[in-house]
Amino acid sequence: MSGLETIVENQVFRFITPVSLDSDTIVNEAGAVRSGSFLVKQMRAPPYTILIDSANGSITVHGSTKEVLARMAVSELLLGLGLPDSGLKTEIGPVTSSCSMPHSLDLERAADALSSARMEQALDAIRIADMRHELEVLVFRNGRTVIVGAISQRIAQRAAEYWMKRFQRLRLFIEG
Repeated sequence: MSGLETIVENQVFRFITPVSLDSDTIVNEAGAVRSGSFLVKQMRAPPYTILIDSANGSITVHGSTKEVLARMAVSELLLGLGLPDSGLKTEIGPVTSSCSMPHSLDLERAADALSSARMEQALDAIRIADMRHELEVLVFRNGRTVIVGAISQRIAQRAAEYWMKRFQRLRLFIEG
């Protein structure tokens, strides 16, 4: 069987601004909403969620798959507020990816055979604590797989291929 194709669904990017951010201005001019100690700005195009922590000048972008696009969203926000977008420091967070295994998976047998797996009844899936790749893998009965917390797309790809081979060796796929 050929390798799996993993698709990055989301990556978290955090940008630290060199200027202080005024919460009231962000709410009044950018249309952000207060949520606890954060401000939340929902963008439509592209459909990103921006979390602003004005206390430490950080802006976290959810929903992007590329740093350059997340940076453009932050630049749009800052420039719209009359603030400079230069001097942003970038921190790259975890990746959420997905793929489809070649066959459906026998979840009950997988949960019994894998000490790192546990059933998630509400999801009809197994959750695997993958210590080898330092991430979590959710595998649904139909073979759909979500990889959460990878440090890069490459690591997510390796984890997906590793688990596909492991499922094959243990004969956990339901073929047919």
